[in-house]
Formats: sequence, structure tokens, C-alpha cells
Amino acid sequence: MTLIIDHKTSNHDGEVDPFGGALKRPDDTVPTSSRKPHALPEPRPSACGELSPEAALEKLHTAQGEHPFWQNRLFKACNAGTLTRDDFKFIFSQYYLYSKNFTRYLAAVMAHCDSDLQRAALAENLWEEGGGLAPEQRHAEIFRRFLSNGLGIDVNSIDFLDSTRFFVREYFDFCLHSHAAAGSAFLSLGTEGIVPRMYAIFLGGLQKVGLAEPHTTFFRLHVECDDAHAETLEKMMLSYAATPDWYDTCRRSMNYALAIRKRFFEQLYEQIEIRRIRPVIDNIQNGVSLVPKRPKSGELHYRMGSDAAPLYDNRNERLNIDFSVERVPFKADVFDTRVLRIAPHKNNEKHKHPHESIFYVIEGMGRVQVNECSVDIQPGDVVFVPRWAMHQSFNTGDDELLILALTDFSLTERAFLGDHLKTTRMKGAQASR
Repeated sequence: MTLIIDHKTSNHDGEVDPFGGALKRPDDTVPTSSRKPHALPEPRPSACGELSPEAALEKLHTAQGEHPFWQNRLFKACNAGTLTRDDFKFIFSQYYLYSKNFTRYLAAVMAHCDSDLQRAALAENLWEEGGGLAPEQRHAEIFRRFLSNGLGIDVNSIDFLDSTRFFVREYFDFCLHSHAAAGSAFLSLGTEGIVPRMYAIFLGGLQKVGLAEPHTTFFRLHVECDDAHAETLEKMMLSYAATPDWYDTCRRSMNYALAIRKRFFEQLYEQIEIRRIRPVIDNIQNGVSLVPKRPKSGELHYRMGSDAAPLYDNRNERLNIDFSVERVPFKADVFDTRVLRIAPHKNNEKHKHPHESIFYVIEGMGRVQVNECSVDIQPGDVVFVPRWAMHQSFNTGDDELLILALTDFSLTERAFLGDHLKTTRMKGAQASR
């Protein structure tokens, strides 16, 4: 009995199964001896045309570098420095399942190779992955040390997501049941060949959260040695260049490897978003109240005019800016309450942010600009400022303009990946919560 997975209906970025249809994955009950690798497709016109294998390889490398995989949101977050140390702990705890199974992928492709010379070259790759004569230096063990010593993860307690298990299963199944030409393209162009660039992105993100240099060994090792591993697999792939439809088989195998990894990384990114707001959802669903058992003064009550925590201020004569923002220190999952003070005939900055705000005017006269809409305000007025709307407040009177701003920043702070103050406040780098 076989399980049919139709990647035409589940694939991302328009990629399909490299063999033009359903990828057959034998059920675990099928004896190993009865599982056969995919055959190469029947001859048909190739996108490679009359290119030599070397020229075809260059074309494949260009396609590899331009693949949509490189635009996944996980990489963008790494480059932007918006991921936290906890985010990386989650990412690499899931990646561990892929890493510790990597030698199985190599072994599966090696099993379908009909050249003893190519098998010998792959055996050398396996030898290096396994640490050679020093098993404690095998790559999977180095990665475990990175997890435990660098990120403080207990590898024995990792709970792998179903999507992680599926990704690893897809990887292994393709290597196990594909022709050697497809398998070598999958592991060279779609896997080993992307490692230096991919791990450089991860390494940059990890350094932004303060990962100490001694814990970067795994990434630096792979940036240095995986070019050689990719070359070994490429030589194996090139040895099949005379096979009908070789170029298309290689390109589609590479695309498939990159597409399923992109899907995996996108799923990790989505899980990071969910994990950030999960505590709030759990408090709501589990009936958890945030009210202190013995409330202290200020935890549930604030009287206007009392001291609040300074949050942000700015003065700029050229732009007529003179204002301050204070924070009322209520402990809340969603709300964050601020007091905005604008000096007479002055204004605050034109800015926007990911949280919603409701302004209640307590004292003074003025005007609030929200995108293209301008409204005059006086005591008792309420103004709504949607998230990411460009807005600015002006004091048009002779007295201080005093506004109570109720925002959902406590929730947005969890949900937003990044520091909006860097781009939406003139002194963003100096501003606090």
C-alpha cells in the first residue's frame, strides 16, 4: 500500500514535484526491499537546449540564487534584527530534527548511485559529517552543543511541530525514492549549495542577539566545508548529463528542495508570531485575571496630575515640537495608557505606529491630524487613531494640551516583530517603551 502526496496541490511558489506529478511515499508497513526509486522521466525537449553541462550548471546556479526561497520572512527578520534570542531558541530547536537526520539523506542518495567512484566521494562526505575518527566532532553533535551551550536548550525535551516532522520526512523520502540524478541535484543545488549563504544569514541574526563567538562553530564550519560537499554532489549530478531530460530533472529537483524549505521557514515564522501572543490568548481562555491579590496604590487607579513614568519627549524649535509622553503603569495584557502633554502653540512629531490609540482630551484646545483628516479638539472630545495611520497633534491654545491616550501597545508589543520606534520616532533609538 502506498500513500500518495500530490505536491501539485500543496506546493508553494508554483513549484511542482520534480517528476511532474504525485510523489509516491511508501507506507511504513511496506518492506524496504519493495521500495523502488523514481525512474527518470521519458525524454522530452529540455529547457537546457544545446548547452554544455558546464553551461547548464551555471544556469542552474543562477536560478538557485534567484529562487523565491531567499525572500522568506524568516531571512528578512534575521537581516532586520527583529528576532529575539527566544525566537532563535524556537527556530533551531525545530531545525535540530533536520540537522540530526542529515546523514540519512546522504546515505539514501548514495544507495542509488551506480558509480563506486561517486559512492566513495559521498562516503568521504559522510565521514566528515560523522566527525571522522572523533565522533564528538560529528556535525550533529556540534549542533547539539550549540543548542545546549549557546542557547540553553534541553535537546531531550524538544517538542517537534507536525510541520517540522513533515518537512524532514519529505526530505528523506525524496532522497530515498528518487533517481540518483534527481537526488544529487536535490542535495547539491537545493541543499548543500545554499548553506554558506543561508548560514551567513542565520549567523548574522544570532550575532545581533549576542551569541558568543565560541558558540558559532557549527555555522562557521558549514560555511567553510559545504562548498566542497556541494561540489562532490554536483560532480555526481553531472555524471548523468547524457541522460534524457537531465537539465529539467535537475532544475525541478533543486526547485523542489528550495520550495519545501521555504515552506518550512515560513511556517516557523508564523509559529513565532503565534507564540508571541499565545500567553495573552491563554489568559483569556483560561479565565486568568491580572488583578493583584493585594493591589497597591497605582496598580488599579491613577489620578490625573499624579506622577507617571516618563516615556518619551522631544523638543525641536525648527519643527515647532515641544511635548512629552508619560506612561500610566497599569499591568495589562492589551492596554497601555499614556498621558500626552503638548506645550502652548506647539505640536508633537508626525509619526505612526503599529498600535491603535484612543485620545481623550482632558485640558486645552487643539487639532489632531490623522492621515488626510483634520479635527479640532477640546476637553471631552475623543479621537480614534488607527494602527499605522500617520498622525500629529497640535496645541492651538495658550495653555498646555493634555490628552489621555489609551493604546493596545501591550498586545502589539508582543505581536509586532521589530522595533517600530526606530522608524516612527525622531529619537527612536533613545526612546523606551
